[in-house]
Amino acid sequence: MENSRKILFGGRSAIAHSLVVPLFAFVFVVLYKPFGILSLLEMASASWSFNITILLCILLGSVALMRLLLFLLRNKLSPNGFFYTVWCVCEVVVSALFVSLYVTLMLGGESGFFDVVGAVWGRLLGVCVFPYALLYLGFALYAERTKDAEGGDPASLIKFYDEYKKLRFVIASEAVVFIKSEENYVQIHYIDHAKTKKFVLRSSMRALEEQLLRHGLVRCHRSYFINPDHIKLIRKEPSGVVVAVLKEESYDAVPISRKYQEEIAHLL
Repeated sequence: MENSRKILFGGRSAIAHSLVVPLFAFVFVVLYKPFGILSLLEMASASWSFNITILLCILLGSVALMRLLLFLLRNKLSPNGFFYTVWCVCEVVVSALFVSLYVTLMLGGESGFFDVVGAVWGRLLGVCVFPYALLYLGFALYAERTKDAEGGDPASLIKFYDEYKKLRFVIASEAVVFIKSEENYVQIHYIDHAKTKKFVLRSSMRALEEQLLRHGLVRCHRSYFINPDHIKLIRKEPSGVVVAVLKEESYDAVPISRKYQEEIAHLL
């Protein structure tokens, strides 16, 4: 559920909806002219092609604005599936209001604004239901495919909060390779679909220590926590420094302080 929420309300979803919904509506209307929409777009004095272009621009701007707002509010509102559905309907309503305002102005007052809204709302909903449904199914399937990257068991998930107690990142404990502290930030190095990635969080190692220990990570240095499952071997460098060589060859070895060497060796 957490993975689905993160994907549906994330930046990729916002960009996809902002582009796909208007373009789908534009192509669908041009090709099929459904729901008597041709007569609606010919009510104004401008040509049908001009009106449909303006419709595309209005729809693009409305959806992009609403998606940006949803993206900014996603952590404060903690939205769920029902909220997402209501938000999609609200996007269509907002788009219909702007389109109706345009048509009313083009008609020069021949029809009232609310009369035009009634004509626009149903037609726009009929057109937009298809891209919204397809996008939802697409992102839902993507979330299902990627949930293993975060782990299916909620108990194995590590939830990272920043210094303001806002949830910023969720990952399965087994996917974390190591965590490095750097001034006022921590770098979370992890594996996602066999690729090494990094997430930077504004927090301190002290604030994370209890949770990391609870999920099986261990401190190996004052600036590092490491996942023992990702250690390939422990090696002593010619300089005398002991390091943990990781199974992921793209990573450099992680230093191990003398006080933690025995504990790390015991875990291996």
